[in-house]
Amino acid sequence: MTGTMAGMPVAMDHGDTDHGGMEMGPPKPMPQRLYSWLGRWHPAVVHFPIALFLITGVLEVAALLGRRAWLTDGTRVLIGLAALSALVAAGLGWLAMGLPGPAEDLTHTLHRWIGTAIALIGLAAWWAKERAMRPDAGPGRRRLYAGLLTTIVAAVLVNAYLGGALTHGANHLRF
Repeated sequence: MTGTMAGMPVAMDHGDTDHGGMEMGPPKPMPQRLYSWLGRWHPAVVHFPIALFLITGVLEVAALLGRRAWLTDGTRVLIGLAALSALVAAGLGWLAMGLPGPAEDLTHTLHRWIGTAIALIGLAAWWAKERAMRPDAGPGRRRLYAGLLTTIVAAVLVNAYLGGALTHGANHLRF
């Protein structure tokens, strides 16, 4: 049952809903409730790897343009944290969205698979960064890392737009 508060519909908790939700019917099994609860953490958790990947990109460009190699020392830790936290964020995203189905629209599909790709490419970028930091690393290793990081930064920006479109509508960035 719903009521209104300031003209907006709100759930009325009469004890017959699933922990304050809007759905009526029998309570969901514990694993289903746990997956749903964990999935609701995705929007909060995903901002950590987004920030880390973007900061890593900015520091790498600053190091390159300013010829300050010491700036890249910190990116070694940042890319590792970004990759690991992206795996967590992607996993939570899968819990939030569930398995793909025929009713899934293009925005959901793109957001799901770009997010998954970001996590996997993040691991590859971390691996490439470790190889690029070795004293015997040639320019090919550094180019591989730069290409992977550039791909991630571009994908993060696209996927952030898609995530915003899912939660706030396609025109969420309209000026």
